Amino acid sequence: AWTDGMSLAYQMFTILGIFLYAIIVADIANISIELCEFKVLCTHALKQVLLCIGAVTCISIIFAVAISSMTREATLLSNSEFTEMGRTMTSLVQLAVGIMDLEKVSSISGESPYLLGVLVAYMLVVYSFFFNLLVSQFCGVYAALAEDILGHAMLARGDVILDTLKAIPMKRWNAFLKSLALDQRVDFEEGDIGLPGGIKTWEPSLAHPTTQDQIIRAGGDTDPSLPWPIHRSSSDESSMEKMVAKTIQKSLQKYLGKNGTDMSTTEGSKQSHSSSGNSESL
Repeated sequence: AWTDGMSLAYQMFTILGIFLYAIIVADIANISIELCEFKVLCTHALKQVLLCIGAVTCISIIFAVAISSMTREATLLSNSEFTEMGRTMTSLVQLAVGIMDLEKVSSISGESPYLLGVLVAYMLVVYSFFFNLLVSQFCGVYAALAEDILGHAMLARGDVILDTLKAIPMKRWNAFLKSLALDQRVDFEEGDIGLPGGIKTWEPSLAHPTTQDQIIRAGGDTDPSLPWPIHRSSSDESSMEKMVAKTIQKSLQKYLGKNGTDMSTTEGSKQSHSSSGNSESL
């Protein structure tokens, strides 16, 4: 027969299954780098949350044992929330989470001041120390991961890719590699055969303009035993161009300078003849 205990166990396992399924679905965040970065931050911050919960649980157990030993103060209370170990633990957890009614705490102040002092010390330890420490841990985790968060996200995404590749059958993987044709040479341009092992893509001609060809080309035989041809660097080519430009400039200066002197003498004689003609007419 179906009992209440079996129903409770079924509900617990159902909740556990839902959370495990949500963790698996969270891998969808690896599709986007930004979502993967946020996932990495949440994963590192979750460790700090678990540590804080463990520390608060230990402190709650210690204070629950201490309050349970105060039998004299427990008899003075009008309610029974701090009379037993289990109820005391429940009340402290409610007080730490913030769901406990503070009117009950204020009523304890008039009935048992010593017990109120213990509760105030518990609240100081939990709120002022552990919760503020958790916030500082969040800041420390973000500061430590802020510079390299993209790298962490790429590594996490790479783990998912490797796990996916392990699940692919070898026959399907070999067919995929064969479809890429990585053993064929790729053309840099039409008729310009390049190296194998690449995937050819098209782009606009003005997308990445280059003023200098990055591919070093040398004529002759392709025998590997022959030495490599001497490659002239761009500095040598620029110095050669400067030398040619200076030579042309010097020759132009000499040619223009000689003609310039001849032209200056002819113009001076013309001016002298015109000035003498004017004087004779006067």
